[in-house]
Amino acid sequence: MANQDASVSDDIESHNSDIVTVETINNEIADLLEQSHTITHEYIVGDVSDCRTANGHLHFDLVSGDASIHCVIFSVQHQQLTATPDENMHVAVQGDISYYEARGSCSIIVTDVVHMGESEYTQVYAENKRLLAADGLLADSQKQSLPELPETVGLVTSANSDARIDAVTAICNRYPGVDINIHDSTVQGTGAIQELISGISTLDSDTTVDVIIITRGGGADKTLRVFNETPLCRVIADTETPVAVGIGHEDDQTLAGEVADHRLMTPTHAGEVVPERAQLNSKLTQLSHDLPTAYHTALSGKLTTTATALNTAYQSATSQQLQQLETALDHAASRHFETQLTETQNRLHTAYQTLEQRKQHEQELEQTAEEIRTEVTAQTEAEMVTQQRRYMFVIVLLILIIIGLVVFNLIWINYDRAHINTWEDESSRNHYWATREWRCIARRSTGVTSGRQRITRGAEWYLGAWR
Repeated sequence: MANQDASVSDDIESHNSDIVTVETINNEIADLLEQSHTITHEYIVGDVSDCRTANGHLHFDLVSGDASIHCVIFSVQHQQLTATPDENMHVAVQGDISYYEARGSCSIIVTDVVHMGESEYTQVYAENKRLLAADGLLADSQKQSLPELPETVGLVTSANSDARIDAVTAICNRYPGVDINIHDSTVQGTGAIQELISGISTLDSDTTVDVIIITRGGGADKTLRVFNETPLCRVIADTETPVAVGIGHEDDQTLAGEVADHRLMTPTHAGEVVPERAQLNSKLTQLSHDLPTAYHTALSGKLTTTATALNTAYQSATSQQLQQLETALDHAASRHFETQLTETQNRLHTAYQTLEQRKQHEQELEQTAEEIRTEVTAQTEAEMVTQQRRYMFVIVLLILIIIGLVVFNLIWINYDRAHINTWEDESSRNHYWATREWRCIARRSTGVTSGRQRITRGAEWYLGAWR
């Protein structure tokens, strides 16, 4: 094989006189660019990416789509600019094209910068982040906890990369006995997103894998953009296996790192997914040493706690029983007092009703007595009126009788006088008047004053006289 390469080299040198070195071709390219009058544009428009400072000079890449060109602003020119390029800016730059022969790279020596707003990719990044947040994929509640002691670690990274070496070394240094299942994938450019998704899905379907690490080394911002794509972020968020993502340097922020269950600062921090074995051994030794003391302490504490708990439970039970008995006694006393009070109230109610009945009966008796008194009074008044009427009738009758008698006497006397005067015998008339006078004297002496007696005596005298 070496002999074949030597013969081919001899043929090239013998048959071709136009053979140049890298330095020669780079010098020719530089002369061509500097002498060309066709590449003359006033401004070049693009997004600022990978902005950094070196030796006082500002370096950045001007990116548009998948194309980019390096730009330099020297420190002297930097102070004269009205706008300073920064990450996520959309700018228009003016300057001269320069070719650096030693590296074979083309750059723009910037003399003026015009700020034109946010970069196009910044807007794409913001929209992707908004969509992921709207689906809840950025919420902490969606994140899983990493296993404390994984037996197998799945690793998705670029083959033969420094990131792969750093991640494997960090994991093995912390826990040498862990198994590492590596799935190689491109991490930038065309086809990177499909290979990353395929590697993640393959490791997630492997039940022996306890945690998945996705990592790559640092680079320009445009080389990390695949880790901001929503399809990749959704696959990371939907895995059943916990996922840790470590992309670029500490200040490199990607959406894949935000949706992952754990973010690693760099590939070197991949060892964080496993415990440090030395610390585990030290902790195990310390625990073994502390176990007897901890056992006795725990046992003593448990016994003390149990005794305290029993004492507390006994006191609590006693207090509870006393409280229950006191409550029952209070209830019994309350019921007894309530019963006595009810009986007393019933008696008072019965006595009150009896008293009311008596009062009502007395009122009825008083009313009946009043009615009787009223009736008796009315009857008495009626009888008195009747008696008065009778008395009046008797009095009137007596008066009429007296008047009749008086009239009769007057008539009789007149008649008697007239009759006596007709007597011729004077001795008869004298006898009559003498008898009459004697009768009058007899009436006075005997006290006969009533009309009835006078009538009786007069009648008797008259009959005697008549005889």
